[in-house]
Amino acid sequence: MVEGYYGRPIVKPPEWTDLIPTYFFTGGLAGTAASVAFIERVAKNDDLARVMLLGAAGSSAVSAYCLIADLKRPERFLNMLRVAKITSPMSVGVYIFSAFGGATFIATACELTGVLRPIGRIFEAIAALLGPAMSVYTAVLISDTAIPAWHYARTSLPRLFAATSALSAGGFGMLAAPAASAGTARRLAMMGGIGALLALERVHLELGPRQQQAYERGQAHTLSKAARALTIAGTAGAVFAKRNTAVAKIAGALLMAGGLAERFAIYRAGCNSAKDPGFVIDAQRETPSNGQSSFIARRTSASV
Repeated sequence: MVEGYYGRPIVKPPEWTDLIPTYFFTGGLAGTAASVAFIERVAKNDDLARVMLLGAAGSSAVSAYCLIADLKRPERFLNMLRVAKITSPMSVGVYIFSAFGGATFIATACELTGVLRPIGRIFEAIAALLGPAMSVYTAVLISDTAIPAWHYARTSLPRLFAATSALSAGGFGMLAAPAASAGTARRLAMMGGIGALLALERVHLELGPRQQQAYERGQAHTLSKAARALTIAGTAGAVFAKRNTAVAKIAGALLMAGGLAERFAIYRAGCNSAKDPGFVIDAQRETPSNGQSSFIARRTSASV
């Protein structure tokens, strides 16, 4: 490991707890689930629509808890809403999450109580429209930091987040919905699983041999291998789960576990690349001298 100035890292590692990668996972699942819920509502598949809407609401609640708890003081979340800055992924993300969560909770309350269901359908549509942004905005947020393993995968990381959100939401649908109505969830899970494997290869290709080593150390390596194995197993199970309820449930659980492991692997890889100054130095050497702002000149800390 290369030593930094007085043994300190050049780039400040994220000071988050494990609540934040959990937030990445549940937020992505919620966004995709909300979109699927509305699509299935339009298609008159109310069984799957209800399950996915409940999944979106539950995941949003977990996301809200993780984000606010990691901030230590709840009023800090409210303070982030005081300023809107379109050029800041963090500011935009906070507003996306707030609008999405509010719409999802209102739609779910109307669905469960039967009160003002037409109004609930409107908010269900709003949540569905915000769903894709909710699924990937955290990838844009972390890519906008100076942490090498995230910054240098800034083109392909949103694709990986979108794919893992899809496989996680599809896995949830397979796990929680009646098998007869879970066809869309199963197809989504298969597409998400294949897409995640392809996107992960693209991430490593974009990072290059040196930066890719951040995924080959410690917990990041273990989690990355586990995520790949779980995704492959879950995707294969989804292919054969059309007429087998037990296989569908197992495949759904495997895919959700794979999506969670992938988000934690990405987080741990980012920490690895920030703590070792060698990654930052090599990244600086690879930065083209074409007048663009240098890597080191970018923000040196990540925040949600």
